Amino acid sequence: LTSGNVENDPAARTADNAKIIYTTYLSIETKDYDWAYQQLNDTLSSVDGYLESSSEYTDSTDSTRTLSLTLRVPESSYDAFVDAAEQAGSVTSKSESAEDVTTQYMDIEARLDSLTAQRTRLQELQASADNLTDLLQIESSLSDVQYQLESYQSQLDWYSRQVECCTVYLSLEEVQTYTPVEEGFGSRIQNALREGWSGFVETVQSAAVFLVGHWPFLVVGAVCGVIFYKARHPKHKKQK
Repeated sequence: LTSGNVENDPAARTADNAKIIYTTYLSIETKDYDWAYQQLNDTLSSVDGYLESSSEYTDSTDSTRTLSLTLRVPESSYDAFVDAAEQAGSVTSKSESAEDVTTQYMDIEARLDSLTAQRTRLQELQASADNLTDLLQIESSLSDVQYQLESYQSQLDWYSRQVECCTVYLSLEEVQTYTPVEEGFGSRIQNALREGWSGFVETVQSAAVFLVGHWPFLVVGAVCGVIFYKARHPKHKKQK
């Protein structure tokens, strides 16, 4: 983008110039802490990423370690890095976010273009000023415009860095036993349906086996029931 005049043009906001800030929160458990840590370092180096901050905590009870990392990864390698990082252990939680800052980015660019043009005009006036009063006013305006330019440029640089390098907040925890991964709602529904059908089939099969195994008793019981019923409800002869 080279001009702020496209800020209200929908056609300008395409996938190619969209400014997206990607962030991932990843929690991993590992039984081999040193190996997992080395794997993460190697993977980060392979994608030209870098460590922004880290902190390590050792549990006084069982001496297990927990590492918290803030990593910056180039946007082009973001998906590959996250996929590789997940192989360092057992993933217990993961969340991702994508913040579209295209509008903010383009607005700042437009402001910078406007302020740059204003500075150029003030510099021209400064060169042609013929009295001290005008010169002082122009210099004051120039100072104000320069301050705004630096401020907006700083914001634009920050957005650029966030877009170009995604942020991965990673927690690596040393454990003796992995925490069972909780199933998602869809998986739980599927399992419930499968278990319900299996239970129904098993019940039908059990009932069939019971009937086959006890058929003599059932036949005798049915005959006795018929005799008893006829004894209680004798047929009356029709009167002539």
